[in-house]
Amino acid sequence: MLIEVKVKVSRIIDAKLKKRTETYLINKEFFSEAEYAVVAPLMQESNEGIVDCFEVQSLRISPIKEVASQYQGEYAFVATLRDTWTDDDGTEKYLKYKVLLWADSLTEANQHVQQLAREGYDMLIEGIKQVDYVYLNEN
Repeated sequence: MLIEVKVKVSRIIDAKLKKRTETYLINKEFFSEAEYAVVAPLMQESNEGIVDCFEVQSLRISPIKEVASQYQGEYAFVATLRDTWTDDDGTEKYLKYKVLLWADSLTEANQHVQQLAREGYDMLIEGIKQVDYVYLNEN
C-alpha cells in the first residue's frame, strides 16, 4: 500500500537554515517500515550536514492508488480520474482514482493523464494538480 509520510525538515541550503514540510510517498506494508524508509536517509543527510534536524509529523494511507512511473519530468502531479458505470438497478455509480505522475509542465501532464484515461476505458479527468511529493521507489 502507498503510505504518505510528512516530515518537518530543517535543511542547510547556501549556508542558511531552511525549514519546510516534506511529503514522502512509499510503497510499504506497515507504517513502521515506511517511517524507517524515510528516516534512514534523513539520518544519513543529518550526519553529512545537509539536514540540521527533522521530525516525522504524520503517516497515513495515501489516497493515491497508482504511480505512473513510465513518465519522466521535473515536476510531480496528482491526477484525479473518475470511472462511472450504471448498476444493475439503473443507479449511476462512480469511483475516483488518483494517480501520481511526472512531467515538465501542466500541459505535458494533461497529455499523459489523457493517455492514462483512455487506457482505463475512457475514464473522465476530474483534475490535475502539481504536488511536492518525494516518491521513494524501493523494491
